[in-house]
Amino acid sequence: MDILTIDDLSFGWRKQPVFSHAFLKIEQPGLYGLVAPNGSGKTTLLNLISSLLQPQAGKISLYGGLNTAKNVFDHVAFLQDNSVLYPYLSGREHINFVADTHHIPRTAIAPIADKLEMTSYLDKRVRHYSLGMKQRLLLAMALVVDRPLMLLDEPLNGLDPTSLIIVREALNQAKADGQTALISSHNLDELMRVTRDIFFVVDHALRFEHLAADETAEQRYAALFGVHDK
Repeated sequence: MDILTIDDLSFGWRKQPVFSHAFLKIEQPGLYGLVAPNGSGKTTLLNLISSLLQPQAGKISLYGGLNTAKNVFDHVAFLQDNSVLYPYLSGREHINFVADTHHIPRTAIAPIADKLEMTSYLDKRVRHYSLGMKQRLLLAMALVVDRPLMLLDEPLNGLDPTSLIIVREALNQAKADGQTALISSHNLDELMRVTRDIFFVVDHALRFEHLAADETAEQRYAALFGVHDK
C-alpha cells in the first residue's frame, strides 16, 4: 500500500497556477525532502496533503484512502510554521493539548522533551522562546502525535548547530522506527544529512530526484532553477 499518492493535481491562486497536473508517489517509509524557491508551493502542497486546502483537480491519497479529515487525523502529523503557536501558553500546554486531542497519554511527552533537550524551558511561555526553541516545540508536537506520516514545514529553519544535531537525530530515529517524513527545507546541506531522496517543485510539477553519492542538493537546485555562481 502506497504511503502517499498525488495524482494529476492542479491548484492555483487567483488564476495563477501553483501546481498543474502534478504527480507524486511515496511507496517506502523514510525521509524525503521537499525543495523549491520561495513562493513555489511547498507550504501549499503540505496544506493540500493535510486537507487544509482542496485540490482544484486531481486527488491525494494516504495509505490507500483519500485524504479526508479522518484519514489525515489517523495517519498524519503536521508541523506547521511557528505562527500556530500561542505566545501566552507554555510549551507543555501546547504539547498537552496535542496529546489530548489525539488521545495520546501525557506520559509520552517526557521522553520526547528529553530527546529534544527542551525540558528546561518546557514550562516557560512561548513568548520567551527563541526561534530555535519554537522549532523544537513544533517538532515535539509532531512527534508526540505518533503518526506514520509527518509533514514538516521548514523544521530546520533558524536552528543553531546544537539544535540541528538534536533535530537530525530525532528525524533519523523516526526513520529507524519506520515512520515517513516529507521535509520542506531551504537548508540543503542539512537536509542532505538526513536524506538523498528529494522532491523538487519545478514548473508547477513535482520532480523526484535520488541524489547520487557525488551529487549535492545545491548542485541539483542550481541546475533545475538556473542558479549560477557569479
